[in-house]
Amino acid sequence: MRSFAMLAMTALLLFAPAALAQSLKPDEVFSSIAVRAISDPNPVLGTDGRVHLAYELFVTNPSRLFVSLDKVEAVDEAGQSRWTIEGDGLAAMTAMYGGEGRMLSPGGSASVFMDVSFADGEAPPPSVKARITATRQAAGKDGKPMAQPADAPLPSTFSFIGAAVTIGKPAVVVEPPLKGAGWMALNGCCDAVTSHRGAVMAINGRLRVPERFAIDWIKLDDAGRVFTGDASKLDSYAYYGTPIHAAADGVVVNLYDEADEQVPGMDARGITPESIGGNMLVVDIGGGAYAFYAHLQRGSLKVKLGDRVKVGQVIGLLGNTGNTDAPHLHFHVMDGPSPLDANGLPFVFTHFSSRGILSSGLDDLLEKGKPAKIDPRFTGEHRNQLPLNNEVVDFD
Repeated sequence: MRSFAMLAMTALLLFAPAALAQSLKPDEVFSSIAVRAISDPNPVLGTDGRVHLAYELFVTNPSRLFVSLDKVEAVDEAGQSRWTIEGDGLAAMTAMYGGEGRMLSPGGSASVFMDVSFADGEAPPPSVKARITATRQAAGKDGKPMAQPADAPLPSTFSFIGAAVTIGKPAVVVEPPLKGAGWMALNGCCDAVTSHRGAVMAINGRLRVPERFAIDWIKLDDAGRVFTGDASKLDSYAYYGTPIHAAADGVVVNLYDEADEQVPGMDARGITPESIGGNMLVVDIGGGAYAFYAHLQRGSLKVKLGDRVKVGQVIGLLGNTGNTDAPHLHFHVMDGPSPLDANGLPFVFTHFSSRGILSSGLDDLLEKGKPAKIDPRFTGEHRNQLPLNNEVVDFD
């Protein structure tokens, strides 16, 4: 009886998709994968002169097939493709949680990190959907995808449109939280899966990306170096202890000031969910936006819970506390007071000047202490724009 029941279940799983496919409407596709956006995007103007929509598609594969993501497009309300990513580019912007490259294993999931961009002056559509093109392959006896794509009972290659998002309000405008020249936007937005963009986490059963637009600010000296001397010593970093300024008026709604300094170049120790940001401040800056300042020196916080801060006010000193391996200021804006249970919001700085984008290797800069080489893209004065990943800027 048990064997008969197993055979019946196997037959149902094999042939039900074919029966369902025959009953689908013309605009319905038996897709094998489910796709949804983690949150709606807000537009932000980068120093490249393009308006970026940075958001994530979460993909799950509840089927028994392997599914390869071939192409992802952003389409407008008229069905016109406005942005496309495929091949190696798609693989680089995909994080697999059960699969490899662009191939989802049966039961696997993935995040696709979208960076849909438009020329400045070209208005983004009020909403966009994702057009997904993918290929499915059956699993062989070894549990690996068979060499040939599956062609029965479903077509091997398929395409569908879904995961609609509504474009939100413009980016939050803030003042730079630092002063001086030579600040580099490490792990910034938007065209790479950095430790910030890639930090998709589940909090209370919901997917969150609090660090979507976060930047780790480090400073180059006059010779273009991050440190001189022993990289494991805090005093080798000339910018350690730099004053941190409030980026906007607001009220302090969350803080922590109990974390000791970490040793640069070493894995962080003693990290808990509470201390992951080290000594930190969260300031409610209004309009549903919260500014987050992290990794400050212990005992350097100049404010307490409930204090009202004014833009430009010194609120702490740059440190090396929490989950960090070198002194820096982690700064981002989010939609809630918790550094974890929130989604990141885009922000722009009122003014700064750009020197360009780092062109030399990060290891040379951060581990070997070699001077940075800078590609002079986007140089000059910028207003109400977001510095992009690895950009070097000067603040007044």
